[in-house]
Amino acid sequence: MNRSLLSERILEERIRNHLTQEELACRLGVSKAAVSKWECGQSLPDIALVPQIASLFSVTLDDLFGYEPLASEEKREEVTEWLQALLAEDPAQAATYAERQSARYWSDPELLKAVGLALYVKAIEPSISDEANCPEPTSRVADLAERILRRVLQLDPDGPSTDFVLQALCILLASEGREGQADELIEKMVPAKPNMAAIILAGIAIRAGNSKRAEIALKRQLLFSLLEVASCAQALAGVEGVSAEELEDILVLAAAIQAPDGFAALFPTLVPIIRIALATQLVESGDSDRALAELERFVEDLERCCETFENPQNPPFFKPVDEFLWRNGDEKADEARGEAAASLRSSFVSSITSNESWGTLRGNPRFDAVMRRLGEEEVSV
Repeated sequence: MNRSLLSERILEERIRNHLTQEELACRLGVSKAAVSKWECGQSLPDIALVPQIASLFSVTLDDLFGYEPLASEEKREEVTEWLQALLAEDPAQAATYAERQSARYWSDPELLKAVGLALYVKAIEPSISDEANCPEPTSRVADLAERILRRVLQLDPDGPSTDFVLQALCILLASEGREGQADELIEKMVPAKPNMAAIILAGIAIRAGNSKRAEIALKRQLLFSLLEVASCAQALAGVEGVSAEELEDILVLAAAIQAPDGFAALFPTLVPIIRIALATQLVESGDSDRALAELERFVEDLERCCETFENPQNPPFFKPVDEFLWRNGDEKADEARGEAAASLRSSFVSSITSNESWGTLRGNPRFDAVMRRLGEEEVSV
């Protein structure tokens, strides 16, 4: 038991219930001195008395002990902000703080997810993976991130963020040379054939006269399938060995699935990521003219992407399953989307300016115009 916390709760509840120490002692069959010692933290009630105390105060045992199985939204934000600040300054202290908070909320998947992902990001940073600098904090942060992410998957195996958490865990394991463990986690989830469950479910619903359920099942599966196609296409752009010609084919596919009204909002980064991969491959191969043409088109793609981030318009087609789409009218979500757009633009500028092949085009009017349009000076300040 947490002696100080329980002592405070007994004192607070006794006062709230307008009881004196003597009255409380009488109702519990103990001495006034015993109650006084409880409230001063000098001793604890007998375990058999604890349910009686909770009942007397009309509170639950969780309330009496100050146990919160789920953190409030404010608490989650507080923990996340404080943890990120500590990670930037002192990873060892951050790990201690994360251990304490995760132990307190070991049944809260949302708080654990925030903590685990923050630790994961720090664990895979090159600056802390250098064993010559700080091996102990690095190892501790990585180990804690793994343990917490595994707990999130245990608590919420089918949640909306499961794939993201699983991906982070697999990357973390692979970064430590444990590719085999990562394979074991993910390989069983890779489908060996198309998933026809939604079609079967829709057929059952139609035969039962429930056309709305059929529509929802099919549109949900179609939405998920489109997201999977987009994710695979985007990932292919980063695979070494994919040729420029293949990237052009992928771009055609990407543009086609984004073409209908609002569909670009489902995966706004798809086209710019593939386009910059194509442009980079062309400049590295020495085809400057085609590379510049693709880079110019990339800027247009990126501007549309950032505009979509900041003002997403969900495709009307998927209205029946809008719980999987962008949230509109949410101030925090709007702010986060704006920050994501700025971060995306900054990361692209950084990748271009750090690539030596693009550096050879400095002074070329077309290249310099593109960089001005990207706001390179503003980003690098």
